[in-house]
Order: sequence, then C-alpha cells, then structure tokens
Amino acid sequence: MIDLQNKREMFWDSYLVDEEKSTAFKRLNQPVFKKVCFSFDKGLELDSISALCMVKDDKGYKMYYSPWNSKTGEIGLAVIESKDGVNWTRPDLNICDCPELSGCNNLIIKKCVMGYFVFYDTNPDCPKDEKYKAIGTVHPAPPQKAGLWCLTSPDGYHFKESHLLTEYGRFDSLNTAHWDGSRYACYFRDFHNTTIPGNIDGTEAPEKLGGLTTEQWHSGIRDVRVMFSNDFKNWTKPERIQFYDGLDYALYTNSVSVYERAPHILVGFPTRYFEKKEWTENEEQIASSKLKKDAIKRLEKRAGLAINDCIFMHSRDGKNWSRFNEAFISSGYENEQNWVYGDCYPAYGLVDSGKESYYILQHSCHRSFGMAKPLNLYEIRKDGFACYMADDKERVIVTNPLIFSGKDLHINFSSSAFGYIYADVLDENGEPLCDKKSFEIYGDTIDRKICFEDGSDFSEFAGKPIRIRFTLRDAKLYSMRFI
Repeated sequence: MIDLQNKREMFWDSYLVDEEKSTAFKRLNQPVFKKVCFSFDKGLELDSISALCMVKDDKGYKMYYSPWNSKTGEIGLAVIESKDGVNWTRPDLNICDCPELSGCNNLIIKKCVMGYFVFYDTNPDCPKDEKYKAIGTVHPAPPQKAGLWCLTSPDGYHFKESHLLTEYGRFDSLNTAHWDGSRYACYFRDFHNTTIPGNIDGTEAPEKLGGLTTEQWHSGIRDVRVMFSNDFKNWTKPERIQFYDGLDYALYTNSVSVYERAPHILVGFPTRYFEKKEWTENEEQIASSKLKKDAIKRLEKRAGLAINDCIFMHSRDGKNWSRFNEAFISSGYENEQNWVYGDCYPAYGLVDSGKESYYILQHSCHRSFGMAKPLNLYEIRKDGFACYMADDKERVIVTNPLIFSGKDLHINFSSSAFGYIYADVLDENGEPLCDKKSFEIYGDTIDRKICFEDGSDFSEFAGKPIRIRFTLRDAKLYSMRFI
C-alpha cells in the first residue's frame, strides 16, 4: 500500500503503476536544445575543462569548473556567475595569480588534484563559515591520508581544507554531496570487477591503489558508491548503488541531486563511458576522425576510442535506483568535434525556468587545444523526464493500491486534439468503487485539477485504500498529486 499523503509522485517507473492491469507504456523523454549561454574561451579553457557544478544560493547562481593543462596535468577551480541561471559572466575576483588564465580573473583555487564539487549547505544547523562545501581529492601533507576531502567556505570563493570524508574509493570524477532535509549523502566513483589483487570490489583495500599500472587503474567497471552522514564528518561505510535492470556498464559521473518538486525523490544524470577496443573503419569515417587520431597520438589509445552519453536515473532511498538504458543525451548528428571522449557531460544542478533547464558541456575534456567550449542550455518540461503514455489506441493506467490526504487530484499531462484522459476510482482489488467518472481532460499543462462529471471532488475517498484508473488516448501522464 502506497501512502501518498499529498506528495507529488511521478510516472517514471512502475512504483505507482500496476503493470499487470495497465496497458499504457512507459517512455523516456529527451530534452530540447535551447541555446548556447556561455563560451569558455580564455586561457586554459581553450585546452580542457571539466567538473561543471552549478550552485544556487541566496544571491543567484554560481557555476564552478576546472580549467586544466593537459600537458602538465595542472588543474584549477574557477567560477562564473548568473542572476537568473541563464546569462553568465566571469567575476573579477583577484584571489589567485595565474598568468596562464590571462584575460580572466575568476580562479579561486590554483591547484587541484581533480575538479572540486561545490554545494550550498541548506542544513539549518550548518555553521555560517561552512555554508559552502567543496569535496574532492587533495595533496595531503603526511601523516594525513589521501582520499576524498572536504573544504569549507563562508562565501563560495575562499576555501580552506577541513577534514577527510573517506579513503575508500577512486575519486577521479565529479563526486557529489547534498543535504536532503534529514541527512547528508555523498556519491562518488569507484571500480568493481578489477584486476587489482585484494581490491576486486573496489573499497576493501585502499592501500593497494599505490603504484598501479595504467592497465590496472582502468581495469574493471566504473561505478557509483554512496555513504550517509548526520554531521558531514562521520560517515557510513560506502555501498555500491544498485539498479533493478541487471545490466552492468561504466558510469563516469553521477550528478545526483534532490528533485525539488518532489524532495523525497532523487534524480541523477550520469555520463556513461564506453571504450571501443580497436580502431575500425567506423572510426576512419566518423566526422571527428582527425580529432580522435590526434588524441591517441598525444595521449593514449583510450583517449581516441572512448565515447560518452548521458542517461536518466532516479531513486526514493538513495541506494536502489531505476534507470533508462536508452540515452537521455547523446552526441547528436556528427560533426568534427563530437562523438569523442568528453561529450555529453551535464553540469550539476537544475535551473527553474518554468521548465527544467540544465547545461551540457560538449567536447569538454578531449584535449582540444585552441577550441572554445560551448555551454549548451537544454530544457524539458517539469516532471517530464519520463511518462506513461497511450498512442492512437485507448489504453489504461491502473495505480497500485494507495491512500492519500486532501480532496483534489492534480495531474501533469499532455494530449493531442485527438487525445484525452479520464479518471475513475477503483477499490484496492481493482473493481469499480462507484460510477463516478471525471470530465474529459485534454490540453497540455503541468497542473490540471480533476473533478468528477457531477462536480464533486475526491474528498470522500481520502484515507481509504483505493486505486485510480486513468483511461487515455494519444496522451502522456507525467505526475500526479492530491492536495
């Protein structure tokens, strides 16, 4: 029995849907490219950048990113700013002196090991001088341990090292953390099925990670681990997140955050990693063939054969996840700069623009010397990452048994002129509970209140075990909520 209370629930998976009684089908939706909002075209940005992380605070938005020198491996942390999350500028900060970044003065940390993830801590008990937290790997001075460290800041510009979070993992990714209203969660990179003796599953022997060969370091499958904390200092043992689909492929990033319209649900937009084993005729003919060859010549075979895409996943407990295995974002129609290692990296964080807006960085880290990196804005409707839908045939969605609070049912839906949705109420066994049927619903909105044809509401069913049956044709249902 699902206790909905008055929470918004999504039609992204079968949590709400009794699939044995339903004939509608589930669909992943893809976002739409809106525009280029910024160009990274100064200094080391023309070499490589990575680890984009957008933070909303009480003054607007900050986006942190790491420009780096692919020849020396030097990496910094820089920031751009926006009032609305769409129009971005480089602030003149004068915090770090870095001649390589001539023409811009927005560097806040001169040397990182990898890019840092930054978030604004909304925990009401968080000290003011720790409201901004950054996590990442550092070069600790002995006897400090290597691992994933926390840095803190009162203003998002001036950071100082604070404490070690964990040494168990391999953190060469944009590792993330957030406060979910009751606890902290941290998601980070590790490997499993490795060829490292004593480290097959990744986290049991961090001391084994010293002096690895390139083959050992990249052996196994990249995965995502999670740990939890009440104070951001004492953490649970990391666990590998689990998926229901039984598939096992490499996740390069995780991009996990709380979905604000339904804070009990987490969403993630991980970048997948696929490494082709050999150069074939396809690589010879692909539009970016020259770029791939150059990457192999300058760096390593993997740099020219690896490609990426981005998927959508979600969870209600943070450990067990549902995901769509078809791509949410792919490289798109071929050009001379895409279908390379570094495509399809989402910037962390969503912008509320009336839709869900977020950023994808193209050709970010394939060592494209002299190439500006466009910050591409994409949009998708609220709650619209996936849906249940009907085609030109009338189909039904029957919910699992549920109880709710409130009197009015609101839905997020779309239909064609040919299409429609009706709703009626069943008992917990799936039999009609009454002869009430809703009025015909058509249109396209994120919030439509449903009433019955006689004008009555759902109040007589509140607190009782029921099912809702939606009958639909050429329509999509994204979410529902009782108020």
